[in-house]
Amino acid sequence: LQEVCLVSASKAPLTPRVYFIHKPLLTLVKSFRRMEGGDLDFAVEHESKDEFGYLYGRFNQMVANLRSLIDQVYRHKIMTQRAELKQLQSQINPHFLYNSFFILNTMAKTGDVERIEEFTTMLGEYFRFVTRNASDEVSLKQEIHHARMYTEIQELRFARRIRVQFDSLPQEMEQIAVPRLIVQPIIENAFEHSLEKMKRNGWIVIRFESEETEIRIVVEDNGASLTDETLQSIAYTLDSGDDHTETTALVNIHRRMKITFGEDYGLRVSRSELGGLKVILSFPFTGGVVCD
Repeated sequence: LQEVCLVSASKAPLTPRVYFIHKPLLTLVKSFRRMEGGDLDFAVEHESKDEFGYLYGRFNQMVANLRSLIDQVYRHKIMTQRAELKQLQSQINPHFLYNSFFILNTMAKTGDVERIEEFTTMLGEYFRFVTRNASDEVSLKQEIHHARMYTEIQELRFARRIRVQFDSLPQEMEQIAVPRLIVQPIIENAFEHSLEKMKRNGWIVIRFESEETEIRIVVEDNGASLTDETLQSIAYTLDSGDDHTETTALVNIHRRMKITFGEDYGLRVSRSELGGLKVILSFPFTGGVVCD
């Protein structure tokens, strides 16, 4: 190697012996650079059964092992994401189901047949979306339609106590592929932990923001019961990354978003200007696209 360096430095013509060492060594260096750049779909060819043949063989085996490990990690992440989704599906709130039947009972007693038909249709669509196993991802349009349907069901229950501002989804965002059940559980969290106990003037806002590379879905409320300690606890739980942390709906969504889109995305929490909790769900604008 010292001989090669000296000859290269002096720019003198390579002798056959030096050329025999220099060329395969340069090939190996270039191969390492390709690997460092993320290209793992190649193998180094060498016909001679010499020392470089052995080095190339070990290099090719190392690249193959890396491909296998990356594939295993990817498969593990997909399996984790699906397990998280199944867990979220299993957390369908019996309290919500009970209250839905209570609303139906009230409508039946008052003879409100037209709204019974509308309500049962919404309820059927809601549970079909929550429990179906067809796809881990849906279009943002489908996800927001489900979240809006849940909100409309809750509005029937809390019509006199809670106002809802649900902005329209911008058309350019409609076909972006996202994990299923990422928005409705955040809204459900606001109803259950911030607004349900309010006797009047509850308010929840769902809106959309975007930049060139990022989309944000903002869910905020005016719940007065949020303490600084509770807010800090929620933020710490999301940021800790501890797999042994109790898996609440927010933690579940945060983990699945990170698995799908990377560490820079997921949930962020803060105190809303309305007074309650503000949850920002972020993901890349350049995400996958699904068709209706």
